[in-house]
Amino acid sequence: MNQLAHYLRTQNVSGINIDSLAQWKVFLGSEFEYRLGAIRGLFYSWEQWGFKGVDESVVDWLEEQKIRGNVKGKAVRTWCPFSGPYSSTELGWILEWATDALREKEISYDTHAAIYLLATTGQRAVQLRKLRSKDIAASKKTDSRGSVENFVLSIPMAKERLAKKYRSEFLEKPINRSLYLVLANLRDRNIEKINSLLDEPMTIDEIKEIPLFPSWVRIKRFIKANGSSKRVFMGEHEARPNSFHITTHGFRDLIGYEYTRRCPLISEVTGEPLTLSSRRFRYTYGTNCAKMGLTGRALAYALGQRDNQNVNHYVETSPEIADRINELMEGPLTVIAQALAGTLVDSETDAVRGDDPRARIKTSSMENVGTCGSYEFCPSGWRSCYTCRRFQPWLDAPHEEALKEVLQSRKQMVEAGCSELVIHSSDRLVLAIRKVIELCEQRKNDLASGNAMEGECR
Repeated sequence: MNQLAHYLRTQNVSGINIDSLAQWKVFLGSEFEYRLGAIRGLFYSWEQWGFKGVDESVVDWLEEQKIRGNVKGKAVRTWCPFSGPYSSTELGWILEWATDALREKEISYDTHAAIYLLATTGQRAVQLRKLRSKDIAASKKTDSRGSVENFVLSIPMAKERLAKKYRSEFLEKPINRSLYLVLANLRDRNIEKINSLLDEPMTIDEIKEIPLFPSWVRIKRFIKANGSSKRVFMGEHEARPNSFHITTHGFRDLIGYEYTRRCPLISEVTGEPLTLSSRRFRYTYGTNCAKMGLTGRALAYALGQRDNQNVNHYVETSPEIADRINELMEGPLTVIAQALAGTLVDSETDAVRGDDPRARIKTSSMENVGTCGSYEFCPSGWRSCYTCRRFQPWLDAPHEEALKEVLQSRKQMVEAGCSELVIHSSDRLVLAIRKVIELCEQRKNDLASGNAMEGECR
């Protein structure tokens, strides 16, 4: 706080802005430049918490500065559990929880889409807030191999050049079918909701200009002031092209307020609630791209940067990180209640659909380990069941054998030289099976002591 007070006092400012910070940096000189580095982390948290006084442009400027005495990218290189990348296990937890929470109507489609966009594109929140309906594209090509579908997302650049207009520069990013369907579904829901507010449906040209993440307050205010027959997304509002896009605080609330109200996830490292941050998603994406071999300009392009001067900290990761999750697999059970979302049952007859033999879950060795409580078709194999909230593992099933099978499979991957990302893709499954084994032991002890309470995995 002494450094912050020094900045405010010497620059004689009542608020924090780029110009005064740049002047202070020059004033400090190389010998005392560390003072700016000392309060940079404070400004990062300040902006992330959503308090007034530090906006996103200030944080973006700070990220670009080379400040002596404060190592750039330290949160990434040291894998900071609060501000660094998510582990592969944590990222898996977040994405699977988001899908389950949407299915159970615990979160909105906006929150679900925001989480998947941040996790799978690695772009800044300011870029995603600029997205519009026409930025989602699907095409089909036919060649000798048959029909091939291509999906592309045109992502507006975060720092458009001064001579350019709003949404004037784009990064063409290939996306998979799953993300395309998530975004297309969100777009269609936005169209339906806006049409319900108007006297007549929007035209095709208007639909193209709909923000993917709209500011519903501003849209309703515009319609109320101008009438429900007024063309909303064409004409006058283009003088302020970001008028109907979600605000910085609105987007932050999608992955902040709504997420924290609903999400039960606990960090595997700290044992505290797992927080969502657009920057942590970006760090995770960049780190994973580096693990897959992207470097230099290729890595910069994947992250939506014009040059590669700021991508090195995604590559220079600590060698100890590679062994961290393997040690977790071998060590004592940590706080992993979220690894298994289902419910332990004493026997098949106690399960939902327990009278249906088709609901039995069998391992590769054809051992019955539980019951599926869903009536929907599921193409996934038995391994995905242990992390599904519809799964009901049986108390006396051979879960230890299931664990041995998964660990043996991991060992074979290591011997075959598979990448670290492929090997660690089964981390959550290992934790989930171990959690079942632990719950079974607790339940058996309870039964032995006369405690008839049902054991739950949540």
